[in-house]
Amino acid sequence: MKSMKWIYYGFGAFIGFMCGTVIEFIFYLLEQSGNRVISNMVRDYGTLGRFIAEMVTNLPYMGLALGIVMVYWLFPEVVGGATKSSER
Repeated sequence: MKSMKWIYYGFGAFIGFMCGTVIEFIFYLLEQSGNRVISNMVRDYGTLGRFIAEMVTNLPYMGLALGIVMVYWLFPEVVGGATKSSER
């Protein structure tokens, strides 16, 4: 059962990473098409805009972490070893 836990975590990390990558790719294509959303945000808002641009750049890694957290919350009986209250 312990190996199943790592399969769940790996799947959650993979899904989160892929979602973050797709969202970052959408922002990249938006920048390439001439709609400079992130570039203008850095120019218009200074440090706050730079922070948001860095967050967009790190979306795949945040998605990876949030995918693992999502699996931990959605499947506590598999990954956390918790049991249902009726099975005690």
